[in-house]
Amino acid sequence: MEIVKRPVDRHATVVSNLLVQNNYVFVCGKRMTHMLSTNVDEVVRFKHCWNHLERDRYMADGGAYRYRRYGQFVKTQGARQISVLPHEPYSQPSAVNPLNGDIARHFEPLSDRFLTSPILEKLLLLLSDVYDLAEGEARKWNIRLHPYRIVANDTQIGKPTPEGLHRDGVNYIASLMISKINVAGGETTITDNNGDLLEALTLEKTFDLVLANDDETMHQVSSISPQNLGKCAYRDVLVVAFTKMES
Repeated sequence: MEIVKRPVDRHATVVSNLLVQNNYVFVCGKRMTHMLSTNVDEVVRFKHCWNHLERDRYMADGGAYRYRRYGQFVKTQGARQISVLPHEPYSQPSAVNPLNGDIARHFEPLSDRFLTSPILEKLLLLLSDVYDLAEGEARKWNIRLHPYRIVANDTQIGKPTPEGLHRDGVNYIASLMISKINVAGGETTITDNNGDLLEALTLEKTFDLVLANDDETMHQVSSISPQNLGKCAYRDVLVVAFTKMES
């Protein structure tokens, strides 16, 4: 996908400065909506993509509560262009993911509706601006996208991070709230490398965003359950991982 050239948003500078200072930053959904210059039609179209995720059948805990797809991109250094990479299995070392590590997980690719969303283009460009500023220079980035739906009902809790407190083995990690229906729980905890608490917060509104330096922090999200029994609960998020590549 090609993205129209434009100057770095001044808001990206503010977010990047906070990221460098604290190793994480929270941006509320209202501010993110403004930064993405989006509208109701684009948001509704983007949210609809989460209705077409596929069940994750690789959960070593036997859970049937996670639905997802997967894809990756490359961001060209010094140019405002992001390209889709060929689809391939997703894997993590067990040192990073002790629950589901050391296996090739074959997830369905990102849908065409998702890939062509104007919001996706603007989000990835914004995040690349933030991370370039944090690095002090334009970088070439590998970008991995994980749209997740976590479900819970009267017989099953949902685990957004079944591996517990962890890092993802990338340079920067971001979680963007998409939708949250009938959910109790889902608190995000961010710690330093010693496990000492930096922040505990709950993503509530559409486009609430938390991003962190994955080299310097760890994170987890508490389990979810239905707020009103008898009705299904679900939590839709987009996790975006940026890793520096050689130029």
